Amino acid sequence: PAPPMSAELRDAIETLIQRQDLTSDRADAAVEAIIGGADPCQAAALLVLLKAKGETAAEIAGMVRAMRRHMLPVKPAVPCIDIVGTGGDGHHTVNISTAASVVAASCGAAVAKHGNRSVSSMCGSADVLEEVGISLTLKPDAIERCIGEAGIAFMFAPGFHPAMKNIVPVRKALGVRTVFNILGPLINPAMCKRGVIGVYAPELVRIMADALHQLGSELIMVIHCQGLDELAPIGTATVATVRPSGVEMSVLDPAELGFPPCSIADLKGGDRVSNAQSLRKVLAGQLPGPIADTVALNAGAGLYVSGVAQTILEGCEMAKAAIQAGTPLQTLDKWVKCSQAAA
Repeated sequence: PAPPMSAELRDAIETLIQRQDLTSDRADAAVEAIIGGADPCQAAALLVLLKAKGETAAEIAGMVRAMRRHMLPVKPAVPCIDIVGTGGDGHHTVNISTAASVVAASCGAAVAKHGNRSVSSMCGSADVLEEVGISLTLKPDAIERCIGEAGIAFMFAPGFHPAMKNIVPVRKALGVRTVFNILGPLINPAMCKRGVIGVYAPELVRIMADALHQLGSELIMVIHCQGLDELAPIGTATVATVRPSGVEMSVLDPAELGFPPCSIADLKGGDRVSNAQSLRKVLAGQLPGPIADTVALNAGAGLYVSGVAQTILEGCEMAKAAIQAGTPLQTLDKWVKCSQAAA
């Protein structure tokens, strides 16, 4: 039998056809209907119409609320950050936010990383972490234990979002970007209230920040840098800083933080094997240059939002010193042991 036609979805589709925005509650109900197994043609219509109209912050926040209700929660003993990008920037760089997460953890931030295998690049966060020996199958209690012991853990998205099973086939069949390309960083199972979130397009910075504000964030930097979904010394970055008081837009210039300029070509990655080698070398302090600088820059932002550093500059200095000393590699090794013992 055909899946049932959902009234919520039909109403939402009618509204979007008229190029009108959905309220947060209606966006929530529409995603709830898709999760509940509504007709995939309806689901596709909703996603495409939303994308064509342009998603609002209220719509994104509503959809995130629906997804969060269905995820497997993780409850770390300490507040955590995530350093994460939406992906999809098309530049195939090394795994910068993954390396930055390990560096931030080595400096005292608690990091609950949420990610997936690569969709559009050659090597996603899950791919590179699996390659260095991190188990992707850990349950919430094991994740909590790794955060306690190593200061960092990785939640492999498919294991924590069973509700995605009715959405994945629709996304695959559409083959174009939809709102789900930006929801990943917003549905971290550890519910991080602080973090650094990179987006693949400059126009998403403000919308993402407004959605995070509506969802109740403490201190999150939403960033886009010259085509990249992370900070890099390739040029200035557009930043939206989200606090309970509101969203503040600014421009961040890595040169002012003491980073020599580089090009996107300097940050190019490869397959999972070469990216894993680069990761270990950077964390050991054995690969000085643009990649290490870029990792330190993102880790520095993470240390600032986590409260370990009082300013981004101080965070960057801490991250640089840690990388030079090679301490992040010890953190990675501790994390690998912890994740394998828990698997």
